[in-house]
Amino acid sequence: MVVEVKLRLPDSNTYKTLTSLLAPFHVRTHNQHNNFFDGGAGEFFGHRVVLCIRFYNDQPASKYVICLKAKAVLINGVSQVEEDEEEIDFSIGEERLANPNRLGGLA
Repeated sequence: MVVEVKLRLPDSNTYKTLTSLLAPFHVRTHNQHNNFFDGGAGEFFGHRVVLCIRFYNDQPASKYVICLKAKAVLINGVSQVEEDEEEIDFSIGEERLANPNRLGGLA
């Protein structure tokens, strides 16, 4: 189970204020890029499921992770969601992003 806090910031000044307040507690920044996937008819979205291949470019150890989130519940800005993550071979991650129609071959 993953718990995320969702904030709706009204403008960039509020964002800057928040980052200034949180700066003393900052430990690490993950340089990541998320690629989301769904079927042509929105099959995942319709069932509140998210499929993502996440690329971490944290040198010296770049990696790909496939992530599946489901059954999210959002109450008062706090999201609770079931999440499964698994690191996948780097070459498979590269290939699947280049050819998303081959995602089914990961099973």
